[in-house]
Amino acid sequence: MPELRLPLVSDDDFLRREVQRTKRAEWSAFRATLDRETLDVVAPNIRRSESAAVAALNYLEDHELAEVAHMAIHRVAFMRRGLFGCPIVLRDDDEFWTDCSVDISHLRAGMSAGLTGDFECSICAQMVEDCDHTVGEVYDKVVSRDDDGKCSVCESFDCEHRVGKAYPSVANAIARNMILEEGSIVARPRYPLARMIEKSIDLGSLGDDPRIRTAARNASLNCDGCLGPCSGFNDMLTWNDRRKTARKTSEDDYDIDMVVTRSDLYAGG
Repeated sequence: MPELRLPLVSDDDFLRREVQRTKRAEWSAFRATLDRETLDVVAPNIRRSESAAVAALNYLEDHELAEVAHMAIHRVAFMRRGLFGCPIVLRDDDEFWTDCSVDISHLRAGMSAGLTGDFECSICAQMVEDCDHTVGEVYDKVVSRDDDGKCSVCESFDCEHRVGKAYPSVANAIARNMILEEGSIVARPRYPLARMIEKSIDLGSLGDDPRIRTAARNASLNCDGCLGPCSGFNDMLTWNDRRKTARKTSEDDYDIDMVVTRSDLYAGG
């Protein structure tokens, strides 16, 4: 099987493209030796591994083990691209889109929602500010079922909890009457998995080529970013510093956000 090229990170665009071409050829030759049955068995395991590796990075972002998760993402994405491709698709909105895990996971930004609403105690159904239960503590809760048959303890429709009998239950705050006020892009989301999962791609003049557009619609246009080194993480925490650097070094009168977008936002792939 083809081997992932190390080190993972390189600032050399020419080197990255050369490695991608070499690995694409190696995977093409290797894939020809495998039968459909083998690929069908491997496919779901690769997807689960890829999802787990990205989640690990999101949880370990500022931990010393973050680089282990980084390596895991590259290894599994390298295999997934080699065996099954990493499609760039053209959607009905006439935009090219990708869900490439290497590309997206290297954009270190997440989502934060500004919400207003009420929080109800899971034990007594009162507002949390009006009851005596402590979130996270265990209390006995008497089972009831709503009109649809959902259990008040486990929220399952098919369980062994008996109506009228008390069972230990952890108190938590249940959100009610929630209203979304705003959504923000933040460097470190409170919920580590609140991340972007897809993004659009500007292919420039290539995006107008009928052959490229047909390939994208047929899921045969692939991203090769997984096959070679990345250019490192694009951390939102450093964006202000990058903007300052761009202001000092740019000789063109571009809008500063355009400079940053061109040089940084798609650096992961």
